[in-house]
Amino acid sequence: MKYFETLSSIALYLQLTDIEAELNAIKYRAQQENANIVLPLIGEFSSGKTTLINALTDCKKLETATKPTTATIYEVHFGCDVCHATILNEESDHIEVSNIEDLKNETLADAKVVTVFDTSTKIPSTTILVDTPGLSSPDPKHRQTLVDFLPKADGILLVIDINQQITRSLTDFIETMKLSQKTIFLILTKSDTKSEQDIEAAKAYIRKESQIPFEQMAAVSAHSNKMEELYSLLDNIQKNKKEIIKQVDSLKLKNIAKYLINYIDELIKSSSSDDDLEKAIRECKYELEKINRNIVSLVESMSDDIKEQEKSISRKFEDDITLKLDNLVTGKSKNLDAEAVSIINNTATLLLNKYKTGIQTILSEKALSQRGTDNELKLNSLNNLNLSEMQISGLSYNLDLASMGHKYDKMIKNGLIAATTVATVALTAGATGVAVARSAASTVASKAIDIIDTASDVGSIISNRRTVDRIRKTVSLASKTADQYNIIDRNLTANTNMIDSFIGSITEKMLSKPQRKRAIRDYIENSLAPDFKEKLNNISDDLVSSIRFNLQEEASQMIEQKTKTLNQLKSEYKEKKDKFDERILQLRKYKSLLMTL
Repeated sequence: MKYFETLSSIALYLQLTDIEAELNAIKYRAQQENANIVLPLIGEFSSGKTTLINALTDCKKLETATKPTTATIYEVHFGCDVCHATILNEESDHIEVSNIEDLKNETLADAKVVTVFDTSTKIPSTTILVDTPGLSSPDPKHRQTLVDFLPKADGILLVIDINQQITRSLTDFIETMKLSQKTIFLILTKSDTKSEQDIEAAKAYIRKESQIPFEQMAAVSAHSNKMEELYSLLDNIQKNKKEIIKQVDSLKLKNIAKYLINYIDELIKSSSSDDDLEKAIRECKYELEKINRNIVSLVESMSDDIKEQEKSISRKFEDDITLKLDNLVTGKSKNLDAEAVSIINNTATLLLNKYKTGIQTILSEKALSQRGTDNELKLNSLNNLNLSEMQISGLSYNLDLASMGHKYDKMIKNGLIAATTVATVALTAGATGVAVARSAASTVASKAIDIIDTASDVGSIISNRRTVDRIRKTVSLASKTADQYNIIDRNLTANTNMIDSFIGSITEKMLSKPQRKRAIRDYIENSLAPDFKEKLNNISDDLVSSIRFNLQEEASQMIEQKTKTLNQLKSEYKEKKDKFDERILQLRKYKSLLMTL
């Protein structure tokens, strides 16, 4: 406890608030009677980590993947009242999920942590198992996520497929990350593929040949529910939990002490004289200039990659939307325009998420490629960049697919009725009546009775008997024809829905679908694709500007804080020499104290 208090007082004196917060977290956990212990499962991709966790839970619904799909960390808590999950997204919002099956890897690319709460009592409630991305994933973001999480681990559950055993990449990772400083437990999965004799031989070989100091080994098979050795291992961890946690926290305190020593050394070195202080302040300016040059170089490099990602997504959008809208207009949808808008928005959203995932990969790769080089930027902006506010909305839509090709439906209907009338009248009238029927049909049907009335008037004023008889016969035949037309008209009117449907199906096939396909191609080529491309281009430009601004802002703040401290020392050196000497003396005392801890 004295060690802890010493570190706290030094951090407070140096105004290092981040170190103070970390120390307080260590102190709080040390005071708990039954603290949680965090155990990540680490192994190559497809070593059986997620399958193993499913075997330990009641819900058994965490998605296993045939390929690396996410860099998300899954923290699994046991002994809960009900199975559910909470997603912590990039905006630090908590999203509740009641059904574990709804957790799909491909939709969790932007999640920071997924916390799964399970009702199983097979594992103690204070043991938190963590499913991590596989080491062999080709996506550098997956590895970076694992690296960032490891400082939170209290011990390591190293998961290995018994058929593959320990790979060189695994041992290199353990050495690089200095995981051997923490307690490591080995879990051999898929042991149902081996005999008991082969399992023991594999354990013996690993103990002899491996450079890793394993605390305990367990051979398991989630497939055949062979979990006894794992339960024994976890029980042993619980019995020794306090010692394990104490060992981890002691290591954290030692690392904090090293950091404080280096920080004090830098201050003392810069404060040996007024000239040294001036030099150190100037060096701060040069350091900022160097960082900004490195930022410019990095941003230019990333800009090219971001633009390539933008072009790829734009091409993908045009290809996908062409196929989807073509299928829509050649189908039998009854609400074409609403479905078209939905397809456009959904496709844009899905591809924007793919764009974001690609950007995260670019950022991770750039950050990793700089490690250990002279151009390395020890800035957090790349890791903490918020992509959630990127949206593509307001894509133009100016089509009326529903009405295309039906412009002349009414005209065709009237023509059909007229044609039907003429044909029926002709059949009724016979040869003599054909001319009259055609005359009646060639006028508008509604004029048929007017023609008959006119013929009657003419007949009444002609005195010639033969002419009068001929006209009367004509009038009688025309009257019958008119009656037949009225019957047809009433029947057609009664079945107008059937006629409309018939005409609509004909024009839909012959006119509407070809018109819609042409309209869709023109719309995508001349409006939609350019609109999407322009919006994504604006997003890329804003993203590059944001990266540049955030990096430069963070660098400026870091150097400004350092310069402020040096200027304070300079002021004290000039105006209050005694206070300055006292401060330097105190720093030296703190350094000596830290060296002896």
